[in-house]
Amino acid sequence: MSARQVERAILIDTTPEMAFEALIKASELREWMCEYAWTVIQPQGVYHARWESGYQASGRFIELDPPRRVAITWQGTGEPGETGVTFTVEPEAGGTRVTIVHAGFGAGPEWGAHVAASEKGWDIGLDNLKSTLETGIDLRIARRPFMGILFDVLNADRAAKEGIAVNEGVYINDTVEGSGARAAGLVAGDVIVSLGGVATPGYHELGPILGSHQAGDTIEAVVVHGQERRTVAITLGRRPVEEVPPTADALANRVAELYAETDAALKAAVIGLTDDEAGRSPAKGEWSVKEVLAHLTTTERDQQCFGYCIAVDGFVDTGLGDPAAMSGRLAAVLEVTPTLDGLVSRLLADEAETVALLRRLPAATVAHKARFHRFSQYTVGFPAHTKEHIEQIKATIQAVRAGQ
Repeated sequence: MSARQVERAILIDTTPEMAFEALIKASELREWMCEYAWTVIQPQGVYHARWESGYQASGRFIELDPPRRVAITWQGTGEPGETGVTFTVEPEAGGTRVTIVHAGFGAGPEWGAHVAASEKGWDIGLDNLKSTLETGIDLRIARRPFMGILFDVLNADRAAKEGIAVNEGVYINDTVEGSGARAAGLVAGDVIVSLGGVATPGYHELGPILGSHQAGDTIEAVVVHGQERRTVAITLGRRPVEEVPPTADALANRVAELYAETDAALKAAVIGLTDDEAGRSPAKGEWSVKEVLAHLTTTERDQQCFGYCIAVDGFVDTGLGDPAAMSGRLAAVLEVTPTLDGLVSRLLADEAETVALLRRLPAATVAHKARFHRFSQYTVGFPAHTKEHIEQIKATIQAVRAGQ
């Protein structure tokens, strides 16, 4: 290898052990460096990293000296040959100094763009390593332009049920107050099928599209609502930084407060509703109130499992599967819990279990700021799902009683 190299260093307020883990573990590489990673942490063990931009890098661990030093080979997409990266971790007053040396670039002109890309990439990466280890905030997300939508998956069943002209796209549940999406007139039930001239068959496309723009840019979205199609201009804003509770108890208390609000609204919505009314469907193919409650209780339990995966590993990749859509699942809940009162009590118990689980979070999860930050954002969203379905319950009751 030639002597041509890129060297960067940064002081981080963390321990050498936590910094070292962030450099070798797949889940932690995803927190600051890349979107997807896979590692076999042993001498000559392989690793693979992939970015949403399409760039990929693979290689082997050729030196592992925890918590001081890691050396890997590096072969990136389109690069003329293999290079090497060495990470050095040293305790220092004020924290831990992490030094990265990316060496072995060739001297020919074909290497010029790759050296420049390495310089830029490690500058961005080290800034984010410091941010995630010190505050838990992923700068890739914090700095991403903010459109302001709450979205869901659109599939053929939902499209047929709601009379939507397309089967793929980003389905909007709601928009955020003060956001560009709300100012542009986007509403619940809209489906974004294209953003910035790029098709959006699912939400995975949103990140790369928004990542190529800045706050203040205006971007065109093609939107379908029912059978109608329109084009709207959305001005992108800055993403708000959400405050994360400092402890597991504080997080549990926050989620419990949100549950108390939604549960009060749920109880008020079903006051006076009979078991017979709660079991009626307002129209063919639509859920009864009991089915909505069965859906809420199964989803609550799914969220507990997904949340636990985030708490212990930092990420949960579920692919295209949707546990809430498992055939027969709602019917099984209703067979075991057939009454309205029973279903409400079951949901409240599931929510209480979620809060109890939050209080028992591993200390390692809370200490791992990036993981706890992501986990907190995930769990405070649980009550919002119930809140969304309360309006559905109200509409269902009204339709059932109108049809009597």
